[in-house]
Amino acid sequence: MRIPALLGSFAVATALVLVPVSSATAHAAGTASAAAYKCNIVKSGEYWYAGHYSGMTVVPSATTVTAAGIEAQCLLKDIGYYTGTVDGYFGPLSQDAMKRYQRLINQQHNVGLAVDGWPGPKSWPWLRR
Repeated sequence: MRIPALLGSFAVATALVLVPVSSATAHAAGTASAAAYKCNIVKSGEYWYAGHYSGMTVVPSATTVTAAGIEAQCLLKDIGYYTGTVDGYFGPLSQDAMKRYQRLINQQHNVGLAVDGWPGPKSWPWLRR
């Protein structure tokens, strides 16, 4: 698990291996058919990537699987904020994790991120640190 450097800990990168979930689990999570995606967390330059989306502008969707959704869930899971299945749907659990992370960044760095639960152009760079 990557521990955010902003917390003063050492950053350690590991790959998360996820297995597909059952349809019962998918329905309980609020998705019609949730596939679990692997997260291959690697650092390139000053940023961390999970291998699904390399940009910093696309906002994930709560209604469809997106590469940005998978990427954001992987990064949030890696730093301990997201505990759900990495399924690419950026639903309530993902948004809650992102809100908590945005609050932390604002508290520690006073950057004025919107605490809206969506990784966007201003939040992606912080999520990748």
